[in-house]
This record gives sequence, C-alpha cells and structure tokens, in this order.
Amino acid sequence: MFKGLQQSLGGIKGQLHFLETNVPVDKQMEYFRYSENVRNDSRPTSIEEQMTVLHSSESSPKELKYALAYLAISGDIKAYRTIESYTKEHSDDWAVMSLLQAKITLESELSDEKQIFISTGLGGKEDKLRFSAFFKSNHLRPFSNYQRELIEKEIPYSIERQGGEVEEVKISENYFTILFLININSDIKGIFESAVSECNQYGNFINNSFIITNVKEFSEEDIQRELHKK
Repeated sequence: MFKGLQQSLGGIKGQLHFLETNVPVDKQMEYFRYSENVRNDSRPTSIEEQMTVLHSSESSPKELKYALAYLAISGDIKAYRTIESYTKEHSDDWAVMSLLQAKITLESELSDEKQIFISTGLGGKEDKLRFSAFFKSNHLRPFSNYQRELIEKEIPYSIERQGGEVEEVKISENYFTILFLININSDIKGIFESAVSECNQYGNFINNSFIITNVKEFSEEDIQRELHKK
C-alpha cells in the first residue's frame, strides 16, 4: 500500500502539505465532510460576520465550528490571519484542521501550483511524514545494557543517514519503539531491515519482524498484543 502511494505521488506535480500535529484520521475526515457541506451551504453570511463569531466570547461551539470551516475555504488573507490567531489560544483538532485548509486554499489562490494534502494519523513536518515503529527482542529476552546502547546508536543513525529525523526512542525490557520523520519516497522497510541486520551481527537479539505505521503511536494494549503473538 505504501509503495502504491509513493508511485501515485511520483506522477503528481504540486505542493505537498502534511498536517504537523496528531489528529485522528476519522476526525480529519469528519472535518473535510463538514467543510464540503459548508461550501455548498447557501445561507446569507460574510467573511466579516464569521470573523466576528471567532472573536466573540459568547459564540457557541456550533457557531465556532461553522465559522472556522467557512473562513478556511474563503481564500481570504484576513480570514487566514484570524484563524491563525484563534488557534494560538484554541489548539483543538477542529481549529488545527481549519488552519491547514485555510493555508492550502490561500496558496491555491496565489499560486498556479496544485496543492496536495496528505492525511495520516501521525501527521508530518515540512516534506516528511511521521511514523511509529515497533520492534521486539528475539524470544522476548531482556535487552542487555550493551544491546540498548547499540539500539540507541544504530537505529537512529540509519534513519538520519537517509535524511530522516528521530523524535523519540523508547526502549523497554524486551521491545522498543521509535517515532521519526522521513521523506515519503524513502525505502523505510529497507532502512530498518539494514539497521536490524547490523545490530544482529552482535548477538542476533532483535526479531526480524517489525511494524511501521503512520496511523497512531503504539498503545500499551497494542504492544502487549504484539508481544503475546505466537
């Protein structure tokens, strides 16, 4: 599936946009469906009126929700700045999504370049997507101190060598997780296969089966389920 996405994007010319914060995919889809309804709504209103709604402390959640979506698709610089100012104090998922759409809409108005939004649960940064990876030890044996040091050095080095950025490495008794950013065109599976192979030259202690996702970070429930799989 990931290779299919890479191939699809390879033939598209345009400016890619990634959501930089973690917004659940279902919430993103809810926002875009609502936004499309607002676009087709014929109620009499204006940019100025909806900006006033955002500035008012008496506006209801329903009114704020509509105002954010309306201003985001307006393509107006004042509307964009209003949403930007609002999100500095109200950084909920809806406000974050409206700011992203406002930016994409505005850039579409000002540029001939196609604007492309790539939606994932973990988001991204600049031209990189955020991923979470899960690894466990062979036979679920506890990692030694030396093995921990090797993981902390070799795995991040392999990611950074390919232009990626490691945000977090968590090493537990017999598993570890990594949160990282990397260009969407990278061979992520190949990077980790090479890194695991390099580590395993010193004791074959990392299981060759691992999981990479851009949907969400691994919960304790996810981890325990994977650890107890036969």
